[in-house]
Amino acid sequence: MTTLTKPVHRITNKRLHNKPVVITIAPSGRGDLIGLRLLRERTQYVISLQEVYQMAALRYANKESAARRSARKHGVPWRQARKQFVRENSIQ
Repeated sequence: MTTLTKPVHRITNKRLHNKPVVITIAPSGRGDLIGLRLLRERTQYVISLQEVYQMAALRYANKESAARRSARKHGVPWRQARKQFVRENSIQ
């Protein structure tokens, strides 16, 4: 894996207002930053990687607890339901 030493820009397949979204990941003295903007637009919305990680972890925990409740409600053991949950909530 390569260490982040300079800003990296990527155009995504996601379109908003018929324009692709551009993601920028950049190192900073305050921690790594993620910027989002529409292609050919100047306004960039920036958030720290730490904030994104915290939001993702909280959302994952909420989804997992909802899946546990649903499995319990339907009488499915969590060990079995967890496999499907992980498959649906991971990239690979």
